[in-house]
Amino acid sequence: MKNNSTKYLKISMFGEFSIKNEHHSLTASKQSGLTSFLLLGYLFSNKGNDITSDMLIDVLWPEGESNNPQGALRTLLHRTKKLLQPFFPGEDVELLTKNNNIYTWNPDIRLYIDIFEFEKSAHRAFREPDQTKQFELLEKANALYKGDFLPMFSHHSWVMFRNNYYGNLFIKTVNLICYHLSQEKEYEKTLELCNKALDYSPSTDETLHKQKIFTLLNLGRAQTALEYYYSLLALFNNSYGLDITESMADVYEAILSSMPNQFQTLSSLDETLRSRKVVSGSFYCNFDIFQNIYQINLRSARRTRSRYYLVLLTLNESDERSIITEDLKEEMDILHTIMQKKLRSNDVYTKSSICQYSLIINSPNEGGAEVIRHRIEDSYLKKRKHPNIELHVDFKEIV
Repeated sequence: MKNNSTKYLKISMFGEFSIKNEHHSLTASKQSGLTSFLLLGYLFSNKGNDITSDMLIDVLWPEGESNNPQGALRTLLHRTKKLLQPFFPGEDVELLTKNNNIYTWNPDIRLYIDIFEFEKSAHRAFREPDQTKQFELLEKANALYKGDFLPMFSHHSWVMFRNNYYGNLFIKTVNLICYHLSQEKEYEKTLELCNKALDYSPSTDETLHKQKIFTLLNLGRAQTALEYYYSLLALFNNSYGLDITESMADVYEAILSSMPNQFQTLSSLDETLRSRKVVSGSFYCNFDIFQNIYQINLRSARRTRSRYYLVLLTLNESDERSIITEDLKEEMDILHTIMQKKLRSNDVYTKSSICQYSLIINSPNEGGAEVIRHRIEDSYLKKRKHPNIELHVDFKEIV
């Protein structure tokens, strides 16, 4: 690949975006020109496909942010060409050619792009019948994956789509490597691979968590597996409002089967339940559980003198656009953190839509609900990062 007679570029887009060859090295940053790297990222990712000016404009200025997009594109292409000149010193190399409004890469320049090498190795491995060759291909694919695809451009829809695709492909390769290692009883290596993969992959994927737990059981670490299982339940419930006990039932049964065969007494059961660590703050749950709690409180309110209030918190942009922006998503995370810290331990809340939270509070009167309302509003105004986002709070008694 480094033959002097061959012009080449080595492009990495997993984890960080960098371009290298024997003459020069460049990593994407705000100082190096993010828009140029967005352009290059799209062009590299679609190598071999016909790319038009309109396609590039849609990617670079998706909301019509440029008054003269064709002129802006020409300027950006010129700036990007200058950015790449140090890779071919003393030569006037035309990287991109344009013919009939179609952009293509110069075929004389060899492009080594990690995402395509990763994809090729993974799919070859899935089709390879020979176990030894399959394992080699899987390890090659695994070594190429360094994290999310173009993370600095993760808010672009085409990047999100490709990132999900590569992430799922990575998880599939890891699970298959774990299978090979487990067949050879290489459990320590399997555990090491699981931990490394979980640093890269979305924590919402259950398969790698299951793989880790079964590996811990194979290593005879049933208590560690049980503690990890409980930490997963807390993670999914507190961070995502998801109850995964049903989908993890097989794991729990496997853990119990691996535990020492001893009966619980009523006292030991009580002690176990009391000693279980509970995250401080209010209770965050998924919408189904929230709905069940609402029904319980509704019946309780009708039978007793207890008073419960349903509160709806809505975030929207001041210009009332219907699209969900990155600003709005970031503010939702801020509001989530505030509710965790500012609500009481017996308050229950959930994410009821992409830009709304709902909560149930117990208060002797409407004044108590107003106090909580103002507490959230005041805290949010202090933590808000985007002044264009507004918080609206409504509540009603549950009767």
